[in-house]
Amino acid sequence: MSALIVGLIPFAFSAEAASNSLNIFPPGSKPYGLSYSENIKNFWKWILPIPAKDNPFNDNTGEKCALDQSNLNSSVFYLAPNGGGHSDRTCSVPAGKGLMIPVMHVECSEFESPGATPTELTDCAKSDQDKTNSLYLKLDDKEYTMNDLIKYRTRTEPFETTWPDKALFGIEKGGDSTIVADGWYIITEPVAKGNHTIYFKSSLLPDPTSGAEGYATDIKYNIIAK
Repeated sequence: MSALIVGLIPFAFSAEAASNSLNIFPPGSKPYGLSYSENIKNFWKWILPIPAKDNPFNDNTGEKCALDQSNLNSSVFYLAPNGGGHSDRTCSVPAGKGLMIPVMHVECSEFESPGATPTELTDCAKSDQDKTNSLYLKLDDKEYTMNDLIKYRTRTEPFETTWPDKALFGIEKGGDSTIVADGWYIITEPVAKGNHTIYFKSSLLPDPTSGAEGYATDIKYNIIAK
C-alpha cells in the first residue's frame, strides 16, 4: 500500500514476563525527544529512498529489515509494513533502541498525484485512513485492540522526501517530492536483549466512490535484540 491508548488494559504478569515486556509511549508524548509526527516523518524518509527491489517493505523474511538503518543516528529502529497480506519476518535489532511499528499507514505524494497541492495530499491521506476498520497489536504478552489503539492516529504536516528510480508503489523516475503521511504508528520503549514477538494487523474498507479495493495486512516480527 502506498500510500492514538490513553489508558492501557491492565494485565497480570509474572516478574520474569514483566521484565521482558515491551511498553509503548502514549500519544502526545515525545519518544526519544521527538513528537510522534516527527518520528513518522523520519520513518518515511528512511523507507522511501530505498529502491523497491531491495526495500524491506517487499521483504517477507526480514532479511533486509535493517537496510540503511545503521547510519541514521536514530534512537528508533523502524519495522517495515508490507503491501498487504501476511509476512513472517525475523529481524535482528540493536538492544536499547525503540521500535516503530506501522500498524496502519499511508503516504500521499506528488509522484502518485502529480500537481497535487499540500492540502490535496492531506485530504488524500485522511480519506484513505478514514476507511480503517480494524487495528490489532501484540507485543510479547501484551495485546492491544482497536479500542486501545484508536487514539494513536497521527497525520503529519506536508514534508519533503527523496525517492530513487524504480521506487516503491511503481514510481519509475525518482526525485524530490512533498508527501503527507497518516495512520496508526506505535513507538516502544527501548527493547531489552533477548527474543521478542511483534504481531500486528489492520484493514481498510473498500471505497466505492474511487473504486479503491479494500486492504488488509498481517505481519509477525520475530525480534532478536542483541
